[in-house]
Amino acid sequence: MTAPDRPGVTGHEQRFPARHQWELLVEHGEGSELGFHALWVEDEDEEELARLLGADPGSRVECDLKALAGMDDDPNALGVWMGPHAPGWTHAFVFGMWSFHPAIQNLGKRRVFEIQFTGEAGEGLEPLYLNYDGEQLGDVTPPFEAGGEMMLPDYRPYTVGLELGGKSTHENVHLFFSVMGRVTGRFADREWWTAPRAFYRIPAG
Repeated sequence: MTAPDRPGVTGHEQRFPARHQWELLVEHGEGSELGFHALWVEDEDEEELARLLGADPGSRVECDLKALAGMDDDPNALGVWMGPHAPGWTHAFVFGMWSFHPAIQNLGKRRVFEIQFTGEAGEGLEPLYLNYDGEQLGDVTPPFEAGGEMMLPDYRPYTVGLELGGKSTHENVHLFFSVMGRVTGRFADREWWTAPRAFYRIPAG
């Protein structure tokens, strides 16, 4: 397997979001504060990514998150709600998958960053994983303190000022989203949360 290129410069390495990322999630996430599974994929081709995830193209529905939350679907059923994030990037919320699920492994030779939060009643917040070509390369979770150990130190410039330092889980979600804003060149904002995207069902098996 060929490793991905070292992270490039986005001009956002040490910027901060205008709004607290957890507060936006609570305000617009339609229950995402109870748990979510998010992917940032380095590719703009929504249809190709949906195909690689195993989605049924005939199930495609354009909707916002509020409409999606109102759908009478099995909460454990496989699905993906995805759309444009920033130039070169697609964001997706996936449903019914676990971290490094086979469908996620199938996304091929493109960087896939993964944040999974299973809520206070679950296992909490998993590390901020980086996947590439069917392999989980490690995580880019910010260090506990400035200059602290990181599994993938090439990403250290994106974590400056975002050290975990014993903060709450909710604050750590904010920090993880902030890292992704720096890596991709776009932080989540109100428009990001409320824009319509494509929802696909993914047949089991």
